[in-house]
Amino acid sequence: MANFKNLSRYTNGQVTKNRSLKDFLILRRPLNLAEDDGDVFVVVTQELEKRPDLVASKAYDNPDLWWVIYEFNGIRDPFHDLRAGMLLRIPALDRVLAAIELLGT
Repeated sequence: MANFKNLSRYTNGQVTKNRSLKDFLILRRPLNLAEDDGDVFVVVTQELEKRPDLVASKAYDNPDLWWVIYEFNGIRDPFHDLRAGMLLRIPALDRVLAAIELLGT
């Protein structure tokens, strides 16, 4: 059984066996997080370009939550799609943690 870092993008993913009996990761359901009036908007600076970990560190004090911001904003490539001048919508941390907790139910 695989163990994934808490709050990683694999949180509540499941591991099963493929036909060759090797571990196979089944990704989790999408994060169920709607837009909210309490969301914050951030313009990506040159410093943050291609640095999803820095965006999450500034937003949540936790670089491991970069995937939440990307999924919430429909960004696919974690390193090439983040460009200076982009406007990101950042959901509140309490809503993020509640949504992550629901992934396991």
